[in-house]
Formats: sequence, C-alpha cells, structure tokens
Amino acid sequence: MQSGLLRSRREPVRNLDPAVRDGQAGLPSPPVDAVTASSHPAVAGRRPGDAVARAAAVVAPPVAVAFIAYVLLALAFEQGGYFPAAFRPAATIALAGLGALLLLRGRQLRPAPRALVAFALLCLFAIWTGLSGAWSPVPATPRLDMQRALLYVALFGLGLVAANGRAQARALVWALLGVLFVVAGAGLLSRLAPALLSDHAAAPALFKERLSYPLGYWNGFGALAAIGAVLALGLAADVRSRWWMRAAAAGAAAILLVALYLSLSRGAWLALIAGLVALVALAPRRGALLAATGLVGAAVVLAVVRLQAYPLLLDGARDGAAQGRAFGAELAAIVLVVVVAQGALALVAVPDGLRAAGRRALVTLAILALAVPLAGLVVRGASGATVTGAAVHATTTWIGGQYHDFMQPEVPLQARGQARLLSARGSRSDAYRVALEGLRAHPLRGDGAGAFEQRWLRSRTSAEDLRDAHSLELGTLTELGLVGFLLLAGFLGAVALAAARCRRGRGALRRAHAAAVIAAVLVWFVHASVDWDWEMPVLTGAVLVLAATLFEAAGARRGSPR
Repeated sequence: MQSGLLRSRREPVRNLDPAVRDGQAGLPSPPVDAVTASSHPAVAGRRPGDAVARAAAVVAPPVAVAFIAYVLLALAFEQGGYFPAAFRPAATIALAGLGALLLLRGRQLRPAPRALVAFALLCLFAIWTGLSGAWSPVPATPRLDMQRALLYVALFGLGLVAANGRAQARALVWALLGVLFVVAGAGLLSRLAPALLSDHAAAPALFKERLSYPLGYWNGFGALAAIGAVLALGLAADVRSRWWMRAAAAGAAAILLVALYLSLSRGAWLALIAGLVALVALAPRRGALLAATGLVGAAVVLAVVRLQAYPLLLDGARDGAAQGRAFGAELAAIVLVVVVAQGALALVAVPDGLRAAGRRALVTLAILALAVPLAGLVVRGASGATVTGAAVHATTTWIGGQYHDFMQPEVPLQARGQARLLSARGSRSDAYRVALEGLRAHPLRGDGAGAFEQRWLRSRTSAEDLRDAHSLELGTLTELGLVGFLLLAGFLGAVALAAARCRRGRGALRRAHAAAVIAAVLVWFVHASVDWDWEMPVLTGAVLVLAATLFEAAGARRGSPR
C-alpha cells in the first residue's frame, strides 16, 4: 500500500492534463493557429526563416566546392597563379565567395575551436606579411605577398565551409583529386598531343625538356602530380568506397605518376617517397594499399620503360607529335588494364591474410636492407672485396659525392634529361646560407617580405638568379623573422593536431580518407621545404583546402539565433 502511494505521488507531471498542469482548468484551450511560433515548436519548425536556413545548409557546401574548383583551375591555367595578375583577382573572388557563404550560413556554422585557431593564425600571418613592408627594402612586394596570403585564407575558409559534414568532406577530397588530375592531365596531353594547344598563349613553354605546362615551373608541376598520386593511391585503398571509384583512383594515380616522371623534378620524387611511407604507416588496411600500390607501380614502370622508345617525348621536341600519339595509345591501354584490375580487386574483399603477409613482407625488406650491407662488410673484412662490399662502397661513395655536389653551388649542373634525377647539384645550399644570414641580421622581424632577392644579389656565390630561398621555413625566417615563423608554425601545428584527431576517428573523414589526405599534405610540406611552393597558389591553395577537411565538421548552432 505504501509503495503504491509513493508510486502514485511520483507520477510524472507529463501524465497530467495540460490545462490542469498549467493551472488553467476550466479555461478554453486556444486554437493551434493562435499559438505563437515561439511557444509552439511544431509551428516554429515551419517558419520561413528555418526553411531558408535548411536550404542554405544544403546549398552552401556544393557552392563552396564550385568556388574552390573554379579558383584552382583558373590559377592553374594562368601559370599556377604565380603572377599578381592571376592571384589578385582570384583572391577577390575567393574572399567574396567566402563572405557570401558566411552571410548565408553564418547562423548554422559552428566550426571546431581548432579550425578557428588555425584560421586566425593564417590571418595573422597574412597581416604580418603586409606589415613587413614598413622595413622591407622593396615595399611593394609585402603588399602583394599579403594579397597572396589572403587568397590562402579564403581558400582555407571555403574548405571549412565545404567540408561541413562527413559526406561533404569526402566529396571535397574527391573533387580536389579531380582538380589535380585535370591539371596534370592537361600537362601530359601537352606532351602527347601538342597540336591541341599550339594556339595557346603558353605554347612556347610546351616544347621544353622538363614538363611544366600549365604551371610554367617543372618542380611545381611535379609536386602537384606527386600530391595527386599519393591522394589517389590512398583513395584507391579505401575498402568502403565503391568499386568503380577505387578503380578510377588507381587509373588517375598511374597517369599522375607518368606526368611526374616527365617533369624530371628531383624534389618531387623525394616528396613522393615521404608521402608513400606516411601512407603505408597510416593506412588502416595495408593489404588493400599494397595491392593497389603494387598494381599502379608495375604499370608506371612499364610505361616508363616504353617511354624510352620515344626519345622526342623525353626531350620535349617540337616534332614529337607522331611519337606522342603512339605512346598515348600504349599509355591508354596500360591505364585501362590498371582500372579493370583494380576494379576486380575492389569487388573481392582483401583477406586479412594478405594484410598480414604485406606486413611481414615490409618487415622482411627492412631486415634485408640492414642485414645485406652488414653481411657485405663482414665478408669484405674476412675475404677482401666482394660483390656486396663493392656495392656498399659504391653506395656510400655515391652518397658522399652527392653531398659534395650539393655543397658546391658555384659549379653548375651538367647532367641533362633523365640523368639530372640522380644528381643533387644546384644552388640551394648557397640559398640556404644567404637565408640564414638574413635571420642572423634581424632575428625577430626578418628583412621583410621580398628582401631575400636583394640579399642574394649581394652575398651569392652562384651565378643563378633567385628570388626566393627555396625553403618555406628558411624563407619565412629570413623575411618575416621569428614572429612570422611562429605564426606559420602555429597554423601548421593546428593542422597537425587536427590530423592526429582525424587519424583516431574524431574528425570529418574516415581513417582511409584521413590517411590519404595526411600523406598528400606531407608531400607538399616536404617539397615546400626545398622549393618555393608558397609562391605557387594553385599548389599551396589545393593543399590548404585538403587540410581543411581534417578538422571536425561544422554543425548547426542550437538554440534561438541572435
């Protein structure tokens, strides 16, 4: 009896009649249409403002993706956006698009704090770049560099808006792969079918030894192809994607790698290796990744071997159209085989045994890489020079020779064509020395944006004309000092933290996509450390948009908007 009484006293209030609960017993209930929207949730959900907000939530991400694709493609076909005539209007368009989308969706967006911190640090870096005009020996350059940095701010912001949700973030990653493929494919087409671009304004740049069209700089083109190749391989290994998407990604990776080879860019190959190592380390399904990489790698090796039969394509000769058509047919057949084979692999789930076998193969290769040189040294000490010992000696001698060549910038590089891929000679060591001189002269604020060229002309030992330090870190230190370097390092650190969270499944991307994006961003970082990628907007802009997908998805604000 007592428990029943207590239970009756504890009956929830929701079971009472609404009129009795509100102390309005005996009063007539108002009709539903007389209830205000603020006191009736059902009616509030049908307000015109909410319909507009829902429509904006659907429309804003694809509009942001369209803005990003348009800006990046426009920059790519204007020599990568290197010159102010290209990046200044692009910055205006991107900033206007970002502002319009924020006005449209400002109430529904709630970016993660890490995204806001990264965005703020990038803005501060752009502002500091402009302020350096107060002490730079070339006051006009800091203003232009700030406008370029504002373009990066706008692209990063558009990336945050476009990656508003898991599905939207994945769609943005695929869209960026499409942009990179179009740019690299256009460059490859300029070598295989130059007649299609004979009337183009950049036609004189088509017939050069190192493939650089449409960016106009072979190292930048090679870096773009390397970023796209690593991203494509990561997406091809995602077992949760549709089979035809994985097959298309594998075919794109093969074409991107062939384009990378034709660029003859040494730094791009170094960055590619770093990206592939990171991709193998981060991929959740290494068996699928190793299968896709092995398939694409074998196809690219075959394509490069066949390419040796067409020397005019390697030289960029003007009369290589016939050879371009012949090799183009062979390359199309090779890529078709890759697409079909990867599609078949995607339709058949990769067993766990293959993944374990891939891990054992990696461990075995690592052990052999260490054991063979050691065994060669032992055998050489016991019985004199052996084949293995001679190979080890030749390797160490070659590495020592490459270091010696790297530290001799006054001697020009004699190797041409494919032979330059095996030489480290160049002017970068002298550029790094001059950059460190600028840092020592003004460690806090630097010489000012654009000042490296002036210091280079005064202190160089190489006859090569340089405008940049060919290193993102050293270039920032010498021109913007420790203040600018810390702002840039803070932004990159925020991206790294977002990548770590995304890798653990706390971001907008699933682990396979996150591994592909992280490895692609690492390719850019490694290459930017040895070249002037920051001054190539299509390259850095695409990577900043990729980095934006690593942050948590924006969500709708709860509660009544102000």
